Amino acid sequence: MTTETATTDQENAPAEPASDLSFLSADAEQEETAPVRPLDNSHPDNADTVVMPRQVRERPGRLTTQGTITLQSRQAHRLFYGRRADKAAGQYPIVGLVRFAKLVGDIWNAAADDDPYADMVLLEIETAHEDAARAVADQITAVQALIAEQMEGIDVEIVHSIKPAKLDIQFYSPWAYRAAILLTRFDQLVLLCLTARKVGLMLDDDWDSVVVRCGTRIRHMFELSRRWLATGVTRDDIAANNQVAQRADAKYSEQQQMLVMVDDVVSGKTRAKLAPRIKQLASN
Repeated sequence: MTTETATTDQENAPAEPASDLSFLSADAEQEETAPVRPLDNSHPDNADTVVMPRQVRERPGRLTTQGTITLQSRQAHRLFYGRRADKAAGQYPIVGLVRFAKLVGDIWNAAADDDPYADMVLLEIETAHEDAARAVADQITAVQALIAEQMEGIDVEIVHSIKPAKLDIQFYSPWAYRAAILLTRFDQLVLLCLTARKVGLMLDDDWDSVVVRCGTRIRHMFELSRRWLATGVTRDDIAANNQVAQRADAKYSEQQQMLVMVDDVVSGKTRAKLAPRIKQLASN
């Protein structure tokens, strides 16, 4: 069939409903790395034949994004970079935002590959994030109200850094950006509490109950990312109880804090609200 004939056929074909926008879906980005389907030599991937073949084959490259995060307090900055282990000093590692972003990116990819353990960890991270975000938001509101009420008639500038740290970030998982947003909110809380301490409205015990406890919640969320282990297991493996599933089960059983799986998560019925589409299901 010639290009001219194909073009004429397409022009005479029934119009596609205007509501069908599947070709504009978010999944289109995942098709960038997929091989071009050679439906014919001149116009692969079901491309409209009115388009020149070269314009079909020259696809856009992989999309990426990057940005910066600005932090003013040392407390928030420490949660950004974490801490390495030091056996001599008896110090355990602390997962910071950067390591969390790396680990949760791997978890996100594994969940997309139908790893139920990855889904379980994402669900735990989501629960911990909701708890930490709620605690930080409540305390920001409370401290702001305290300062406004007690300092009525006195204008005091909120403590701020003379040289905030502006740090580059380039994350590959939405959960990394959610964590970064939470960290900036925590930074805001720390500055409010430092202001309250400076004017005598907050004592050491108050500081511990507000800043330390909120920081601990964020650390807990970050730490959960270490619970996932790379095993390559899928729900099909678990259903078949094959060697891959058995090795994964044995590997997770060796963890000090064993990951407790929930039947609804194993089946795929329950997943985190913010979770990737499972590639196997998306392709069906």
